[in-house]
Amino acid sequence: MVTEPAPDSARAPGTGDPAARALYTARVENTGGTSGRVLVKGSSAVDLGSPEARAGGEVSTGAEVALPTGGPVEGAEGFNPEQFLAMAWSTCLGETLRVVLAEQGLSAESAVSVEVGLHRDPAGGFCFAPRALMSIEGVGPARAQELAEAAHARCPVSKLLRGQGEPVVELRGHNRG
Repeated sequence: MVTEPAPDSARAPGTGDPAARALYTARVENTGGTSGRVLVKGSSAVDLGSPEARAGGEVSTGAEVALPTGGPVEGAEGFNPEQFLAMAWSTCLGETLRVVLAEQGLSAESAVSVEVGLHRDPAGGFCFAPRALMSIEGVGPARAQELAEAAHARCPVSKLLRGQGEPVVELRGHNRG
């Protein structure tokens, strides 16, 4: 079982410099992969399952869903990009882990927590520092590490985060002149 991260986990990868601490860190936990749920920790974002959210028009049960967005600060209303990235990776990695476990004939319970830190980029602007923490019940540490690595190697979001895949940005609805 993976333990809670140390307080320094919000630092940019590979740095020991206190100035490299995250400006903000989103934390989420997925259980059940794509058939489960994601818990957004420490957030005042809307509870998507609450009757108030459905009745208030923020969340629709129809073909479209409107999620409120907010800035990457504690207590902000709505979800921020760090949380969305954390939700996407934890859900995808959680589902991929479930597939890997099933292929190995294991029915172990698992969970994936993801932290996404927002850091100042020395080159200008900002950058993300994502980190996944996986737990697999009833599996020894060495075997759990193998399974976690196998899931990470196969997960489409993990691949994108490692630079595999080419994001495309196009203009929509503008005349090219």
